[in-house]
Amino acid sequence: MTEIDIKRLISLLGIRTAAEVFPVIVLAALIYWLIRRREHKRLFGAEFADIRRRIRPNEIIRLLLLCWLVGTVCITLTPTDFWHQLWKMLTFRSFSMPAVTFRKWRLVPLLWTHFVTYSGHYLSRFELILQIADNVENVALFIPLGLFLPVVSKKVSFPKIALASFAFTVFIEFVQPFIGRDGNIDDVICNTLGGILGFLIYLLIKALFPTFLEKCRLSAEDINE
Repeated sequence: MTEIDIKRLISLLGIRTAAEVFPVIVLAALIYWLIRRREHKRLFGAEFADIRRRIRPNEIIRLLLLCWLVGTVCITLTPTDFWHQLWKMLTFRSFSMPAVTFRKWRLVPLLWTHFVTYSGHYLSRFELILQIADNVENVALFIPLGLFLPVVSKKVSFPKIALASFAFTVFIEFVQPFIGRDGNIDDVICNTLGGILGFLIYLLIKALFPTFLEKCRLSAEDINE
């Protein structure tokens, strides 16, 4: 694998972008944690320390879900190279932002095209690896939604997770052409599968470790009822 191939893989998987939005995720997590802590201290008074200890697993999962949401929005709903250019501006290395042009929403499911019609004439071996990696990443991206949301919300069910994953992805793919990015059916399929897979993992944990899961589901709202 050449240096150019490695750079293409890093760019496709959004590794650089993920690193660039990490400070934003940390800031959002810190603000959320401080707000929740202050609110719990006001609600529980002298019992604050004991209750915070009991609900800590639930608070951590809520925090992880927030980090996922902030990271996903920052990565998928901003123009390509936006964060790289922003950090260059903030560090006084550049004063230009990437131009944004409208792009078409691709109606042909690339997942089907790449794997069914694949031969050396259409994709090189490395390009096929890139496509597989991209689809795996899109599945993995939405696993936290299906895994964490049922823990923090007792009203979540399999149909709701599937619908939430599908609707959120359709929204992302609809917006992306307006910010200079490609919207395609592949991502809708993979992200929805990721949300479903996350929920199946949740059900597996529930079956294998019910006591642990109940501890994780105990929230401040439950105690305050």
